[in-house]
Amino acid sequence: MLGRPPSDAIANPQAYRVLIDSLFSSPTTLVIGTIVGTLAPLFCWYASENEMFKWYTLAAAIVAVFRLSTLLRYRMARSGGFSISALWSWDREYFVGATLFSLLIGTVSFAALAFTHNVPSHIMMIGIVISFSSGYVARNAGRPRFVIVQLICFCAPMAAGLLVSSDRFYSVIALYIVLFILTNISIVFSLNRNLLQLAAAMRRSERLAASLQHKNLTLDSALNSMTHGLCLFGPDLKLEVSNTRFLELYGLSADDVPVGVGVDEIGASLVHAQTLTPYSVADLKDLCRRAAESSQSGEREMLSESGRTYVVTVEITGDGGILMLTEDVSARKAAAAQIERMAHCDTLTGLPNRFRFGEVLKASLKAGVNTDGKLALFYVDLDDFKVVNDSQGHEAGDHLLIKLAERLLVVIPEGGLVGRFGGDEFLVLVNVADESIALTLAQRVIADLAEPIDLQGKMVSVTASIGIALAPEHGAEPSELMRSADMALYSAKAGGRNMAILYTPAIADALSHRRELETDLREATRTGRLFLNYQPIVDARTNQVRSYEALMRWHHPEKGPISPVDFIPIAEQTGLIVGMGAWALRQACADATTWPDKISVAVNVSAFQFKTPSKLIDAVKDALLISGLSPERLELEVTESLLIADQERTLEAIRTLRRLGVRFSLDDFGTGYSSLAYLARYPFSKVKIDRTFAEHLTSDSPSRAIIEVVCQLAQKFGMRVVVEGIETEAQRRVIVALGVEQAQGWLFGRPQTLEAMTEARSRDAA
Repeated sequence: MLGRPPSDAIANPQAYRVLIDSLFSSPTTLVIGTIVGTLAPLFCWYASENEMFKWYTLAAAIVAVFRLSTLLRYRMARSGGFSISALWSWDREYFVGATLFSLLIGTVSFAALAFTHNVPSHIMMIGIVISFSSGYVARNAGRPRFVIVQLICFCAPMAAGLLVSSDRFYSVIALYIVLFILTNISIVFSLNRNLLQLAAAMRRSERLAASLQHKNLTLDSALNSMTHGLCLFGPDLKLEVSNTRFLELYGLSADDVPVGVGVDEIGASLVHAQTLTPYSVADLKDLCRRAAESSQSGEREMLSESGRTYVVTVEITGDGGILMLTEDVSARKAAAAQIERMAHCDTLTGLPNRFRFGEVLKASLKAGVNTDGKLALFYVDLDDFKVVNDSQGHEAGDHLLIKLAERLLVVIPEGGLVGRFGGDEFLVLVNVADESIALTLAQRVIADLAEPIDLQGKMVSVTASIGIALAPEHGAEPSELMRSADMALYSAKAGGRNMAILYTPAIADALSHRRELETDLREATRTGRLFLNYQPIVDARTNQVRSYEALMRWHHPEKGPISPVDFIPIAEQTGLIVGMGAWALRQACADATTWPDKISVAVNVSAFQFKTPSKLIDAVKDALLISGLSPERLELEVTESLLIADQERTLEAIRTLRRLGVRFSLDDFGTGYSSLAYLARYPFSKVKIDRTFAEHLTSDSPSRAIIEVVCQLAQKFGMRVVVEGIETEAQRRVIVALGVEQAQGWLFGRPQTLEAMTEARSRDAA
């Protein structure tokens, strides 16, 4: 069809589709009307015997076929949907068919009134036109222009036929027909307005329904997405709304809690589902009833049969009903408990941490102890735990701490408290009868902790040092008691470790002196107050000097000479020995360059320096490079304690330095484990036998036998033997007879400064 769809159709395509569909919505009416319209001219032909109506009947039949074809094709095609353009085509086709049909009926009525005097034909056509006109007005009020066209096509020819009729009364009827047309046009526009208002109202209703549906869906989604279980009860405590979370929390189905069910029935379902006990259900119902009667909110915490913890809150609604919310707080309470445990317990061992231990200690001191006993505090520190961590890894170290914590829990008497202070330190609080009981218990702790532990298939033993303080004599406050135990622990560490020491005031004095000495030592290393003395190591047969041992000395500006026995341990414990040792290497190498090339220099190296092998190796390299001393003239002396701590790492460091040409000697042999295996495993060039063997050379045959055996074994390994502490000629003759090659002691020279050595050599040369 020609033309374009109207603007209102484009603006509101849905309404336009409804309108076009309404044209074809009553196929029965359309079929009957078409048949009646086709039979009308046939009736006139039969009644008036006028041949012209025969052709009108044929034309009506053709139009009827066209309209019925349009109806059939539309109904077959509408299932697939139509575009606006397709709807416009169907609209035009329907309009053409209806207009042709209306014009044909109007023309037949004009012919019957104007060219025949057959009253039945007149009555038939006037009745058909009036009925069709009224039907069009009713069926197509939504399209007033369409109705007006059809009214004119129907009624105008009939009115004209009435006017030209020979009967004067027909002219009056024609006037009524004109009024009929005008009245129907008015009715059409009135119905159209009503239809438009109805359509607008329907659209508003649809939008409102859609909005309500959306809001309901949103509300349902919001309710079912809540983390709380929700139940809304009316004033009569009948259920109005519940969400999915409520069903999940209480293990119910939707059939268990339909709308309208009461609180009692819900309670029975909870008991039947074994979610709550009858006692808890009674408490829940009481909460709801109290809230409804008093119009006050309330809250209860309930424990379900499965161990979950629920918090039920009841609020009053505006209409007097109640809103019950249920929250599962199990995870929150578990997290709070976990946080509480983390705040008070050590995460690795599960023991009370220092904070929790401090709380118990404070409360215990405040409460006091029995008059027959004392409150003992043990400060336990593992010896060389870092070696395990470094050599076997932190996982092994953690496993070791767990096992030792378990042993502490077993060995400490019932009523005692074991805590982890941090790192490798533990605290023990226990009631004891007296000091001796405390020391005995501490010794048992040390013995139990020293038992071997399997770490990843390797048996490891660790020792422990313990400082003991008793309340109230060693401290009435937690900080005082802890400080006393700490000082006692330090004393145990300084005394050789693997022991328990009870605090005494003398320990505090010694520690104060030690700390003062540490401060002065730091200042001495910073200002260069340390210096080296050298003691000769000679050929035992000829007394010719083969080497000088560098010995570190410290002259305090106020206290005078400080013994190495006092300041070297402090240097090792504080880590100062690393810097002091590097300085001693540089100074000794520099001094040795002023001696004859055949004389070497021996420098003591602390086990602490070997804990960082790379730094030690770099310090040796720097000393040799700066001084220009040949590596073969440098000899590093190590003790047996170094070889016990970390054998693999120590051996690797020694081998690295040996490849540079530096030589090693085993110092103080015989004072420690005295394992002859060290001589075979480590690349020593010299073994120095401790001075304690020289003291009894002339009277003690075991000392001579030991020296003789060491000499024979060292000779097989290509090592020289040096005996320290030779002070008499008789001692010298004995060691020579035993096979000793070199000796050191006051018989050959006391330690002296480089300047004193230079002056002595000058006098000897003169």
